[in-house]
Amino acid sequence: MVYVIRIIYDDVDDVSDGDYLSKKYQIEDLVNYFHNVKNKKGDLVPIIGEDKLAVTAALAYLLEDTNFMINAYSGTGKTVIMNAVFELLEDTGIPYAVLEQLSDTALWYDMETLNRSRFIAIPEAQKCPESIIEILKTWADDRPAERKRTDVTIQDIRTQTLYPKFVFMCKAVENTRGNLFLDAELERRYMITHTNPTVKQTEDVLKQKLRSIAKPDGDLQTMSDEDIKGLKDHIVDCIIRRDDSAAVKIRNPCAPFLFDVIPTLFPIARSKVHYFLKIINAVARFFPDEIMTCEKDGVEYGLVTPKHNWLATQIYIDTFVTECLQMPSHGIDILQLIPDSEMDSYGMVSSDVAKLSMKELQQAARAAGLPFAQKNLNPLLQSLVMLGFLEMDEDDGKRRFFKSPLIREPSTKINWPDLMTSTQELVKQTWPEVADDYIEQHCTHVEVTNPFTKEKVELGTRTEKTPSMSNADSEYKADPLDYGDWLSE
Repeated sequence: MVYVIRIIYDDVDDVSDGDYLSKKYQIEDLVNYFHNVKNKKGDLVPIIGEDKLAVTAALAYLLEDTNFMINAYSGTGKTVIMNAVFELLEDTGIPYAVLEQLSDTALWYDMETLNRSRFIAIPEAQKCPESIIEILKTWADDRPAERKRTDVTIQDIRTQTLYPKFVFMCKAVENTRGNLFLDAELERRYMITHTNPTVKQTEDVLKQKLRSIAKPDGDLQTMSDEDIKGLKDHIVDCIIRRDDSAAVKIRNPCAPFLFDVIPTLFPIARSKVHYFLKIINAVARFFPDEIMTCEKDGVEYGLVTPKHNWLATQIYIDTFVTECLQMPSHGIDILQLIPDSEMDSYGMVSSDVAKLSMKELQQAARAAGLPFAQKNLNPLLQSLVMLGFLEMDEDDGKRRFFKSPLIREPSTKINWPDLMTSTQELVKQTWPEVADDYIEQHCTHVEVTNPFTKEKVELGTRTEKTPSMSNADSEYKADPLDYGDWLSE
């Protein structure tokens, strides 16, 4: 049985006639918002260097009702991002609750508040006792949590019910308290992301903080309070319109042509692709007027577009590929410290392959600003060996690690002109009722802007270069594992 809790937003301002409707908000406006976040005191506390993570969190959590977790080291900005996302709901009338008192019975004492809330924030999930974790698992399965208690006033048993909620939690990687309960069973029910712990990121954050105390707020702010208010109204409108159109089934005519970008090495990709598709849907919900509706056999459908697919790919593809590969937390950071390995013409590892000892890897990690002591690094390396990303040699009792030669810089990327052409054919065959309008509006020379680089791209043209095979690759091809852009960054 599916429980649908209809929350009436009595306190939501009527945004239908608001000035924000005169502006068509874009994803880059959301990026700009995160650069202009203010705390409760009104001080500017911008999100630096985590644009994709922040946008992913806002879209997936707020617009697609996705349970969300940031699993990262302390002091790397987890809670700052969470606060910025929930600030989008502040003073809008959309109800939410923050859980900071995490005792066994805390949720039941706050039952009325929680049942009135649509969204739930847990800033320090590692402190959750087992009883709360079980409630979170139950919610994630879209089931209400119940408990029976004796009411001494009526001398009878009463049933308390906590209805399913969408949860945004932050978890500190190095704090092992609660790891017994925050297990794979819970994590598979959440979209999981990580912050950037590198030296470069630390330097960027420090530079911004130093600039902020040298200049007036007006010189630092790049988005007006009016535009932020307009963006918040837009987000609220998207949430309400999503609820009002709950009976509309979202379909993605581009989906069959995204297959080549999905890593198939591990079965977990079967469930992780769900989150990639949800991000695409969330992008579409950010542009609700662009979702083309069509009725078939008494069912109303909403069609997302190539533009929505392209934007979602820019936002989430690196995280998605990492999760599909079951990459351990910060495993990519370690892989990027190790030079690529090459094969000779006989398919053997070349003799000049770079092999690094544990000490050398620790030094490289420290130079890159990665927070790894030996006790953290050793299990991470063993995990990467077990998964096949690293190989290990042992000589005179000394272990040396090198990157698997089957891991190469990726050659497969989405060919957007081909995707547009294939999508047109699918729409003609499957959605003939709206095919002409869909193709004219969404498959013919669509200009989009990368929200992070501000670069303009015209989909449907062949201006983007298609990667070609190098001479080295032509000598020997051992079915290199093609993982996406994560390895080359």
